Amino acid sequence: MRLSETVTFVLLPAALLTVACGTAVPAPAQPPPTRTATSAGQAASTGTAVTAVPPGAAQHRAAADAKAILSDFVPPPGAVRLARQPALPSGSPTMGLNSTAQADATGYWRASGAPTALQAWEKAHIARGFARQDVIIGPPSWSTLYTLPAVPGVLPQRELNVQFYDSGDGTTVIMAAAMVSWQPPRPAAEVITATAVRVTITPAGTWPGNPGPATVTTAAAVRRLAAYLDTLPVATSGTDVPCPMGPGQFALSFRAADGSVVAQAYGPGACGVLTLRVNGKDEPSLQPPEDFRATILKLAGLHWRLS
Repeated sequence: MRLSETVTFVLLPAALLTVACGTAVPAPAQPPPTRTATSAGQAASTGTAVTAVPPGAAQHRAAADAKAILSDFVPPPGAVRLARQPALPSGSPTMGLNSTAQADATGYWRASGAPTALQAWEKAHIARGFARQDVIIGPPSWSTLYTLPAVPGVLPQRELNVQFYDSGDGTTVIMAAAMVSWQPPRPAAEVITATAVRVTITPAGTWPGNPGPATVTTAAAVRRLAAYLDTLPVATSGTDVPCPMGPGQFALSFRAADGSVVAQAYGPGACGVLTLRVNGKDEPSLQPPEDFRATILKLAGLHWRLS
């Protein structure tokens, strides 16, 4: 996720939810409804893994999921839905996903009462199944980010940002924005060829102990390393976010028996993206998991220190 404006804000874990000062209005005297999240990606909450989908299916599913997630938003009593986005207070940041492959569904409402009181009411009435975190706290807006589990291999991020804007006239504008990213298919050509017989792993950035380059020649280890990289998903991070060099990166060079380079991988940088070239051609960047470095070292039989 990202904030689109440079403003002062407070990021708190869900266990430390904070409500800023304001004139509170009584919440309606009714118990929270017993609802569950009804989004199209509901299978993820049960741990159902999806490993492959037809081309385009993930994008369509993301669009349907965003609409379904928006339907899980419960407007406060008396709130009136607006036909279009109204004018918002100057200096208000906006939440968003840092993804080049996402679907959005957004609605606006106007309600009487203070933003903090309406935000508290929403927390008590949101559909079950969402995890939550207050992200923007303080005038002129307050925001709670609700998240659902990912659908593995299909929908990496599923979020509902509910933001409350102080209109200054005793009313509050409420924005509910469902944001769902989908996993693009990996190009068929982005595969490390079986002609690779050795791989040189060169440390980049800062590594404890300053290890030197290591070359793996065991056929089984080379195949394991290539196969592991071949399973990584395409990265969807937006290009508007700078990604400086991070500590503990790798440069992997796969070579054929004649010494020619058949594939090169580099990363992950500060944004966690792995660049890849296959047969001299740049391929879409990949998104390695958090244990990527440890996995590479294990597959290569190296004992470099990670920290």
